[in-house]
Amino acid sequence: MNEEPLFTGEDLRLIEALVYDPNLTPSYESIKGCLVWPDEITMGLTSEGRSHLDDLLAARGFLHQGKKLSDYSIAPEYFPSIWERAQKQGLKWPGFNRLVLSEADLEYYRRRMREEAEAGMI
Repeated sequence: MNEEPLFTGEDLRLIEALVYDPNLTPSYESIKGCLVWPDEITMGLTSEGRSHLDDLLAARGFLHQGKKLSDYSIAPEYFPSIWERAQKQGLKWPGFNRLVLSEADLEYYRRRMREEAEAGMI
C-alpha cells in the first residue's frame, strides 16, 4: 500500500484552506454518483490533486450508499487505499465532516440516483 501523503505542496494548502460550512446544501455529481458541497472543492489544484479529490468524493459516495470502499469491482483495493492515505495524513478536508447524511440530503441523494436509474444512466 502506498504510504505517501495524498496531497502535498500547493494542493495540500488549497485543500486545507477550505472551511466547513454546515449550512450548505449539496449538488449531485452524476459522473461520480456522489454528493458534493461547495466548501469541499477548490480551484487551482494540479491534475493529480484534482484526481485525488475526485477519488475522495467518489469513495465517500460509496459510504453514503452504505457500501464498503472495497465494493469498487474494477480495483477493490483502490478506494480503501486512497481513503486510508488521506486519513493517515490527517487531511483537514471539509468532506470528512459529512460521512453521515442528514435526512434531507439522503432523500435528495436517493431521488437523484433514482432519476438516473429511471433514465438509464446508471
